Amino acid sequence: MTEKTAITISRQMGSEGTYIGYQAAQKLGFKYLDREILQLAAKEMGLEPQMLENFDSRSVPLLERIINSFCFGAPEVPAVPSFKKPIYNKDLFALESNIIRQITGQCCAVIVGRGGFYILKDRPDTLHVFVHAPFDYRVERIMKEQKLEEKNARTMVQESDRTRTKFIRDMLGIDWMDARNFHLCLDSSVIGVAAGVEMITDLVKKKAIES
Repeated sequence: MTEKTAITISRQMGSEGTYIGYQAAQKLGFKYLDREILQLAAKEMGLEPQMLENFDSRSVPLLERIINSFCFGAPEVPAVPSFKKPIYNKDLFALESNIIRQITGQCCAVIVGRGGFYILKDRPDTLHVFVHAPFDYRVERIMKEQKLEEKNARTMVQESDRTRTKFIRDMLGIDWMDARNFHLCLDSSVIGVAAGVEMITDLVKKKAIES
């Protein structure tokens, strides 16, 4: 296997893409990166990692408000020093992009979300995967996982789809669900987690043998 193979996992909420990415990383012995990227970015910005660990690129408007509140010292969190410059979403995205490039330059890794499919689009030895599923299937999974009423689960999935689409469009000017962005698109409602993991790991191993 090549020394610095990378896998990016883009996924719809409730599609089990996170589980597929994590299990693929475990099976291949790759570093798994999801929220850790945001935590590293928070440290780089001079924030305590836990301040941003509950927020990610899916919630751009919310993230804006949280970051702005940190700059002025929100009542519910410890005050932090004011920043000399305002923090913008594109600045955070650029910082996360640099972190992703640095990590994948040092070790084999599975990157979940964060626009990884675009950040590493020209990088050799990289497999880009999109995990999706029908809306009702995803709603049912969120209901079970988070013990929510159907109405609330539907709202959550709809909002996630909207904000992820908006984030990628605002940051990159592209449709993140366009199949042309990926090498492999998986409908988890049909193939399940185990088969998805198997397909990803087989492709990575096959590519390593051929290279």
